[in-house]
Parts: sequence; structure tokens; C-alpha cells
Amino acid sequence: MSVVLTALTVLGGFAMLGFLLDKCYFLAPTRLGWLFYYPSVVYETIEKRLGIARPLQDASYLLIGVGSLWLGWNAGFAVVMAVAAGLAWAWALYTDLCWRADVPAQQHSGLSRAPFPVPRLILRIQGPVLERGASSYRLGAWPVGLRQRFSLFILNPTAVHPQVGMDVLIESGTESVIVHADLAAVNSAPAPGGLIEIPFELEAVAASTRQVNVKVRAVHADFNWERTLNLDCIPAADSISIASANINRWKWGSSAAFCWRGDHDLQDPATFQSTEGLRKALGLAARYYFPTTVMLSARLSLVEGEHRAFCEHFGWDRKSEDIPEFIEFLKQEVDTRSEQEFPTANNRPFSAEIGNHQYLHYKTHAAAAAGNDWKSHACPGDGKYDWMKQYPCSSFEEQRDNMLKCAEVMEETIGVRPSSFTIPSDYWDSDTARAVEAAGIEVSNDTDTKKLHKLLFFPREHHPKGCERLVEITRVLPKDPATAAHVAQLKFWLAFARRNRRAMTFLAHHHLLMYQGNACYNLTGELLRHVLADTEGDVWCGTLTSIGRYWRDVLSDKTRCITICKDTSSVIVRNDGARELVALPLVIELQGGCKLMRIVTIPAYGETRITLS
Repeated sequence: MSVVLTALTVLGGFAMLGFLLDKCYFLAPTRLGWLFYYPSVVYETIEKRLGIARPLQDASYLLIGVGSLWLGWNAGFAVVMAVAAGLAWAWALYTDLCWRADVPAQQHSGLSRAPFPVPRLILRIQGPVLERGASSYRLGAWPVGLRQRFSLFILNPTAVHPQVGMDVLIESGTESVIVHADLAAVNSAPAPGGLIEIPFELEAVAASTRQVNVKVRAVHADFNWERTLNLDCIPAADSISIASANINRWKWGSSAAFCWRGDHDLQDPATFQSTEGLRKALGLAARYYFPTTVMLSARLSLVEGEHRAFCEHFGWDRKSEDIPEFIEFLKQEVDTRSEQEFPTANNRPFSAEIGNHQYLHYKTHAAAAAGNDWKSHACPGDGKYDWMKQYPCSSFEEQRDNMLKCAEVMEETIGVRPSSFTIPSDYWDSDTARAVEAAGIEVSNDTDTKKLHKLLFFPREHHPKGCERLVEITRVLPKDPATAAHVAQLKFWLAFARRNRRAMTFLAHHHLLMYQGNACYNLTGELLRHVLADTEGDVWCGTLTSIGRYWRDVLSDKTRCITICKDTSSVIVRNDGARELVALPLVIELQGGCKLMRIVTIPAYGETRITLS
């Protein structure tokens, strides 16, 4: 009997522990985030494999846990655990509601008797920062005479208009550091969808053996944002010498890089894969000045004749006649440059890199074509197509030709030659990565990583096996967030990326599952806000191509084109590549262990000398 009671107690304990940890969303961005993530993965796996929804799982775990503890151990303890679990469940549901709601403003606390919404602004400091905390940033040791530039970004991604002015203050607490900033023109918060960039410079003018602080503060109504920039000390320039210098971070000194990628498989207004759908999704990106990459499968998106034949075969009306409008939308309204970063320039209403998603979209119903006798979910080897250079052919040759045809059509119709690629519908084999490189693609996503690795691990950026220069960037799971738990899992991976200096690709299809509701749209917005507002500017956000090219040219041990030479008073950074390299974070360690960062730009086939002042 005691064995049975012990077994019931253990079962109840595990059930309750898993139930409670799955609700600990607040742990996700911390070093203890794995305590939340792995129980949450169990939930996700059961839902995907067995079709048991999270609410039903929660109810089952609660009943099993409380019942087992009641029978196996102590009724009073079981009741206490039931109350604790109920509160945790209620909190998780409340968090889910808040994140889904995309609340744009907070009520002014001092004017509770009048409606006075204050927009939820986002502020970021960009510049040579060694370490970023929740309230203070460490700049290291600056020698006398050093002057460096920063930017304060103030963003209003909401639809709420500010009703009162805004005060921005940047001041030094000592005469050892001078602040150079023109704040006279900054007297209001940005309008809805607006962005203000405030450049300022700090100059170390007098030696100091103590820590020197510079306060940066922005106040709008009862919104109060304040950070402290800390200089460890200010040594005299002739009293220090350089011990080492390296570049091992992402652009602007960020610890991590982040890309929002989506896939557009075919023209289908019912699933918002259309001009209307992209306007809404890219509008979300524009609200946050956020770069994004749209992977476009050309056959059923850009070729009206192919799309019409496809629809006529199945008896569907997916508006083939709208394809010319879609092409004009991409050509006239979308800035399609391959390299973009936060904050996107928004020279046109929308911004998005257009990537290669193959001409024939394997492994979905969109793969059905005359060349494979209209076989749904066709894969390489299932058909003979007019874009093949030869037939029969290997999987390598077919995938390469599929990508080349996609690039050809994209260049003819929308004037874009894609430099990035992702596989359609998780199809890849041992030939895929090599075929991608053979097709002239520079950066890829999902060409050689198993789902289990994406779910449980975070593979590093790398050159796939058999490739010389192709860069593979990791995409993590889950995709298309539909619950707060999904967003928390993604926040866990982002925190992991920051700690391990990785690049993270987030997949939310640009139709954002809008035919199912607005949850994915709003939860994606919550994640974008977290990336910009909660990581203290420590995450560089760019398109897939911009991130991949940076890693290839600056961080890859195999293909990097920068070399660093130093003496005791200066550092020379040389660029042996054909591209100008911008905003490289050069970390200089001084004799004695102190450090500082310099942000440098190196021309193509050129070099830059960096001195200590």
C-alpha cells in the first residue's frame, strides 16, 4: 500500500510541478528560463502530436496532480496546491489576454477622473556600450580626449496621439565628461507610427579615477524612462597602453541579432497571402520600424498563367487576376532592398527584403502542377518541369534549377535578385544547402537543421557541409505564435541568443494566420515590442541577408575578411572584402584589464586606424 501511495505522491508532484512551471512566463528571459521552457515544450508536443489542446491539458494535470496528492499524501496540502495552481493559471490567462490585446497606452495615473491615455513608447540607446543592464549601461574606461557618438531612439508604435510635451535630459554628473547634444528641438513625443532619433556625443575631458555617470532621461506625462551611462574611469591618454583588440559582437556592439522572417507561398486572398494581407503584416513591421524578410515562392505568386491553371484544375477561385496588382504593389510600395536594419528607412510605405522560396513550392498542395500530374505535396523527383536544365536529374540539380527559376521570375517581374533563401514547408535533404549555394544564394535558413534541434537546441550560425561561403542562420521554434506560452518560449530563445551571441530567426508567416483571428498578429507585435523595448538595445534587428552577410564577413572563422593589428597606442582594422563594413564594434582591452568599445567603419579594401583618444 505504501508503494501505491508513494507512486501517487510522485505522480501528483510531477503533474503539479509541470503545470506550475509552464505558467512561469516571467522566467523565460532569465537564466532560469529552461525551467519554464522544457515543461512548455512538453505541452506543445502533446498538442501537436496528440491533438490535446493546452486548456484540456491544464485541466487534466490539475485534476491528476491534486487528486494524486490528496490520495497519496495529505488532503490539506492538496488543497493548498490546488489554490496555488488556480492562481498561477489565472495569472497565465490574464497575461495571455494582455499580450493578445496589444494594449497601446496606459491611463495617466494622476488624471484618473478623465480619460488621458499615454502611449506606450519604446526607447533605445545605440552606441559603444560594453554591458547593458536594466537601468545602467557600462561604457568601460575612456581615456582623456575620447569623444564618441550615441543615438537615442524614441518610437511610438501605437495609434495613440500624445497630448502633452516631452522632456529629454542628458546630463553629466561631473565636469570630467561633457555632453554634446541639441535637445532644444525635442519638445514632444513622436506621433503615432513616428520615430525621433536624438544624436548626442560624450567627451572625456579630464582624468578621473572614480566612476563617472551620465543620466539619460525622457519624461512624457507619467511615463518616465531613465538610464545611466557609467564610465568606469577616465585615465590620462599617456598613462595607458593597448593589450588586445577584437571584434566578436554583432553590429553596433549588440550581443544578439534578430530577424523576422515570413513565407509567401501563393496568391490566396482567403488566407491573406495577397496585397491586402501583406499590407497589414508589413504595416505591423512599419509601426515598429522593424526589418523583415518575405520569402516568396514565385510560380503561384507572380505568374498569372500558372496560378490560373492551378485554380482551374482544382475548381478554386483565388483571384488570379489580382497578381498584376500584387506585382505593382511590390514594385511601387515596398522598399525591397536586401540589407535593412532597425530603424528601417521607410522610404516607401512598406519595407521588406524579398527572399527566394523556390519556384515550385515543395511539400504542400501548392506543389501540384502539370509537370507532376497535379500531385499534391510533391517533392524532388516527382515530376518533369520545363525549368529543369536536364531530365532526369539529381535532387541537387532539381532544387538548384527550382531556385534559379524563382530568381529569374522575380527579377523579370519585380526587379529583385534575391540573396537569401528558405526551404518550402520544411523540405530539405543532404543536397539542399549545396544547391542553394550553386544557385547564387548567400544566406539560407532551415537548409540543414532537424526540427528536434530547432526545438531543443540553438545551432550556431555556420557554413553548411559542402558549402564554401553560404551562411546558415538558425530558425527556432515555435512559429506563428498563437498563445502567450509561444511568445514566452520565443523570449527564452532570445535571451539565450543574447547570452551566447547568436543570431535568431523568428518565423511568423506574413499572413499572420489572420483567417484564424488576430491572436498571431497581436502576439507578434508583443514579441517585436519585447525585442526593441526590453532588451535594452542589446539586439541588432536586420533582414536575413544583412545578418548573414555580417556574420560571413566579420564573425566567421572561415570567411571573415577583417584583420586587426595593434601596437600600444593604436589599432588598425583592415577590410580585405569588396563591401564597406559599417558599425563594427571594436573592443579594446587596456593593460590592467580595463576595456572600452569603439564603433568603426571600414571601406572596401581599406583600413582604419583607431587611436585611444
